Amino acid sequence: MKATTWIIIAAALAILAVVFGIMSASSANKAKALEKKNAQLTAEYNTATETISEIQSSLDALDRDLLGQISPTSEVPGTTPEDRRARLISNIANMRSQIEADKARIAQLERQVASSGGQLRNLQSLITQLRNSVADKETILDELQSRLNIANETIETERRNSSQEIQNRERTIAERQAALEEQNVAANSMFYVAATRAQLIEKGVIDRRGGILGIGRVSTVSSDYDTAIFTPFNLLETQTISFPATRKGYAILSDQSADSYTVAKVGENYVLTITNPQQFRRHKYVIIEIL
Repeated sequence: MKATTWIIIAAALAILAVVFGIMSASSANKAKALEKKNAQLTAEYNTATETISEIQSSLDALDRDLLGQISPTSEVPGTTPEDRRARLISNIANMRSQIEADKARIAQLERQVASSGGQLRNLQSLITQLRNSVADKETILDELQSRLNIANETIETERRNSSQEIQNRERTIAERQAALEEQNVAANSMFYVAATRAQLIEKGVIDRRGGILGIGRVSTVSSDYDTAIFTPFNLLETQTISFPATRKGYAILSDQSADSYTVAKVGENYVLTITNPQQFRRHKYVIIEIL
């Protein structure tokens, strides 16, 4: 009986040892799993807070950029409105890209918090602040875009006005140029008649006056004659007058200055060459009597 009892007791102790060993091993495994989970949670928390810090730094930099666009302290020397407009367009595009990148990282953080089983829920308030900050900056960017659109309209209006002003100036210049040319043509327009004494008298261009009994009379220009019988010419185009040469010669009856022209015989004609147009044109109508 005693031997049997000791055997039973020994068996019971062995069983208890096995049970306690199993329980001890299970507790150790649970402790390791918990430690691993805590380490993972700590790593996720650290990663999340680091990401939040990076996003906040990005938004702070964006604040400075936005302030520079809203209230520029100075303009780059030598830049034009077109240059500044192009730079603003580029800056707005860059800032929008940065905001989209920050929004994507915030969305990733929210998914990370949601999958943590409430372990990272204390970060949600920080994430909400980031979202609100991003929304504020998007509002400011929209305002900048609105300003840019207004600037575009202003530039286009100024361009149209400038183009119209240039056209008006060019038209005015062309009109003035045309008027000057017309005045110049008119100033240099001349008329001449070269005919015999009898022809000039017949046409009423000259009279014969003075003398006694027809002797000593001289040819004088009539005060009223028909200008239609004169041949027009322009000093801008020609400065010579050709008329028939005769044995008795010719007489210039109009009041052209004698030092404003020369006359030379060329073949069967006389050629009057105008040497001083400004003096010569003081009298528009040139009357040449062929003797």
